[in-house]
Amino acid sequence: MNDKKTDPSCLNCRYGRQALRSGFNNNTMKTINIFTLLTALFFVLVINGCSGTKVSTTSAKLEGVEWKLETLNGKTVALKSGSSITLSFEGTTAKIGGTAVCNKYFGGYTKTDETLIFSAIGSTKMMCDDNINESDYFSMLGSVDGYKFSGGKLSLMSKDKAVAVFTK
Repeated sequence: MNDKKTDPSCLNCRYGRQALRSGFNNNTMKTINIFTLLTALFFVLVINGCSGTKVSTTSAKLEGVEWKLETLNGKTVALKSGSSITLSFEGTTAKIGGTAVCNKYFGGYTKTDETLIFSAIGSTKMMCDDNINESDYFSMLGSVDGYKFSGGKLSLMSKDKAVAVFTK
């Protein structure tokens, strides 16, 4: 014996009567649920897209560029040979390399968003005859504890003071 209150096919049951009076049926409810779901998804995507994840401009610009030394300890660098002192960062292996006054050099580095530390720096040992002492450059690399970008230039920092400025 089917009771009107428990029979699922009964349109006049507890909720069926109220739903029919207000004009809702199963298809209308499905449409409302899909619309609600899509609206919620839209707002999640908009909020996530507008929240702005912090993209580190330091890592995007540090690696993959051959930096050329512009100033060392506040003095403009212009080698007699006409060549440039360079510094390159390899992000996947955390290695550096470049050309100092006349020797090739290499080493490792560790960085965060604000700190930069060079380690295990080695070089070839050719005799250099130029107006800059190569050991000053290597000493500067050993003192670096941070870095900053400004106007497309890379500044290597030591105790919050720029000790070297590089350009692209």
